[in-house]
Amino acid sequence: MLMVVIMCATTLYQSYRQTRLSAVANASNVTLIAQRAISRNMEVLSLSLDTLAYRYQHPLGGRRLDDAQRYAYLFGSTANVSHIAVMAVIDASGTVQASSRRRQGDPAPNYGDRSYFLAHRDSTAVGLYVSKPILANLANAGHDVRVVVLSKRLFNQDGSFGGIVVMALDLSYFRELFEGLSLGADGVISLYSDDGVAYMRVPFSEQVIGRDLSNSANFQRIQSALQHEEGSFFARAHSDGVERLYTFRRIPDSPLILFVGYAEQAIFKSWYKTLYAVILSLFIFGLLSAYLLSHVRQELRRRVATERRLEELALTDGLTGLLNRRALDEALQAAWERCRRNLNSTFSVLFIDVDHFKPYNDTYGHKLGDTVLQEVARTISENLPRHTDCAGRYGGEEFVVLLELTDAEGARLMAQRLCDAVYSRLIVHASSPLRVVTISVGVATLQRAHHRRVEDVLNAADAALYQAKRDGRNTVRVSAMD
Repeated sequence: MLMVVIMCATTLYQSYRQTRLSAVANASNVTLIAQRAISRNMEVLSLSLDTLAYRYQHPLGGRRLDDAQRYAYLFGSTANVSHIAVMAVIDASGTVQASSRRRQGDPAPNYGDRSYFLAHRDSTAVGLYVSKPILANLANAGHDVRVVVLSKRLFNQDGSFGGIVVMALDLSYFRELFEGLSLGADGVISLYSDDGVAYMRVPFSEQVIGRDLSNSANFQRIQSALQHEEGSFFARAHSDGVERLYTFRRIPDSPLILFVGYAEQAIFKSWYKTLYAVILSLFIFGLLSAYLLSHVRQELRRRVATERRLEELALTDGLTGLLNRRALDEALQAAWERCRRNLNSTFSVLFIDVDHFKPYNDTYGHKLGDTVLQEVARTISENLPRHTDCAGRYGGEEFVVLLELTDAEGARLMAQRLCDAVYSRLIVHASSPLRVVTISVGVATLQRAHHRRVEDVLNAADAALYQAKRDGRNTVRVSAMD
């Protein structure tokens, strides 16, 4: 019975530890989802400011527009977008030249003393500036609105300061985003600047918005770990005394930090139920305790099987289904070691690059670009005749094929076969001279007199690939040493 108690205690400890680790992983996933949503929308808003700047500096066809036409040209696509309180153009003196909320005849306000104006005036490297929360009294809004101002610099033709374009983003955007996330009982989610100013908190508290919380113990703990861009820790909140698991992530290219807290009681609620059930079972049913132990063992076996499956997935490129870079490096190193042991053995490497891939992405978008990479990968896989041949994604639009027991001529023929196969797919590519997607291939075969490392063979194939690129693409070139 003592052994059973010890085993159950050990199992409960492992379950507690696994619950804790799972909670950290789940909390990290929630912060990642929110981070990506905010980052993606920040990029969209930044592009909207770029569009406004361009349209302001490049009137439509150089024609003079009346007020209504000018308003529609500058703000027509964004004037009624949810959460954008106002968009405006401010000249180099700080005076508003155009505004999505300014009515005809209203005096032009001056914002030359605002932090977002001064930041751009004094530096050309600010990029997208994110202000502290502001309580703004906007025309036509009917009430004061909590906003954060996003701004970008305008450049004159000579590169000098030409003013700024600004956008007031209603902080209710962050509130609605956060309220859509499941945080459980006593869960919180907050958005801070990296100097401790609160932008939003859910459960919502109007008094928190705009407050400087940099002196709080939890925020200081975050600051000490900011060089890692993300992290997690358990701590007790001073505001309500709740022990929570806190995770945080920095929003890329911004001064914002996302901060999520899950109540420890909610995290371990199920675990506590299991603990009480096991203790009761130990006192009442010895056999039931043995059953529970067996059940835990089965669970552990399932976890081991899952981990093994995940390890297999870790060797595969998620987009193309080919070997990923890590697995490809291991396969190349294994082939090299076999050739070191057997002097009669050899191997060849094909270095493949999709021609004019960046213009394809620029023309058709990254989603179709991913589809092209998948199609090229499928073509490569379908045309490798032997199970010993393997292909992997080297990075971006580059692929590497390892052909064991293959000399230079055989490798060249295989490279030409792949080149022709991709061409025959007739994937439309308007930015390519051939009007279809093609590949270029560099070929290198192990030369024991020249190659001292497997990287030397790979580099030789890479050099041959660059020669193929220089020779016009959609072609195969063999390494000079071959």
